[in-house]
Amino acid sequence: MEMIERSVRLRKSHKRQSALRTVSAVLIGLAIVFVLLLGWFSPVYIADHSMEPTLRQGETILYDRLYKHFFELKRSDMVVFRDPESGALLIKRIVGLPGETVSAEGGLLLIDEFALSESDYLTPAVFDLDPVKVPDGCLYVLSDERNYGEDSRNPNIGCLPAAAVLGVVRVRLDRFTLFASEER
Repeated sequence: MEMIERSVRLRKSHKRQSALRTVSAVLIGLAIVFVLLLGWFSPVYIADHSMEPTLRQGETILYDRLYKHFFELKRSDMVVFRDPESGALLIKRIVGLPGETVSAEGGLLLIDEFALSESDYLTPAVFDLDPVKVPDGCLYVLSDERNYGEDSRNPNIGCLPAAAVLGVVRVRLDRFTLFASEER
């Protein structure tokens, strides 16, 4: 009888330990996910129409805070940075890289006088832009909605120092989409 009671106690103890291990594993997993999300990715709510049609007002995106430390920023990357005046987070697309001359004639964006194809993500808009040489260590960024002027055309933003980039847009949560960096 005593052996049966001991066996029952051991089974109960084993079940308790197994349950504690499971709970511990789940909590550790959640902690790792939480740290990754806060340390690697950050959420941003899209508050305006400046990146339409790619990103719509009211959507939420996650931007990769570590990408810029390990890879070069590329043309067509959507980057997050702070407005120098208001401190608000802005999202814009890189169109000009250091040393390039950016201009536009009749809505056609020119990089060093060669037309840049933006048909994958942009609805054509008619605008002109006098030639601007992008300084070393800087980027020329534009809104996908080209009639929206809070981008490098605004003297308060101008050519954006690459160091001011907080991260690169990677995930749209509302209409789940992953954005990959393209080699161009």
